Amino acid sequence: MFQSMRDKTLSHAAKIAINSQIEAYGQVQRLNLDSKKKSIELEVLLHGEIEAFKVHVDHYELIEVDGRHQLKVHRVTTSRAWINTIASTHLEGRMFNVPDKYGKILKEFI
Repeated sequence: MFQSMRDKTLSHAAKIAINSQIEAYGQVQRLNLDSKKKSIELEVLLHGEIEAFKVHVDHYELIEVDGRHQLKVHRVTTSRAWINTIASTHLEGRMFNVPDKYGKILKEFI
């Protein structure tokens, strides 16, 4: 039960953080993080689209490098074939900076 509550809180914080980074392109409508499986599922609605697409991150890592927290994603699949190509090229294995205000909290709980 504690893990479920923690994951809901982390999911909410991650959704806010991601939305602040992609607001020019669209918005994350739903995000579910599973800290036990180290997986993330989200739905993203891009500006001008009428239907959100689904994203599944099969595995992620939270890494600390030089005092900065970074998220590394592995095995990303989406509900759109052309986005799968972009994801495999530009997301998988890449490190993303986590804002300091979230990084320390995430490191405590994940």
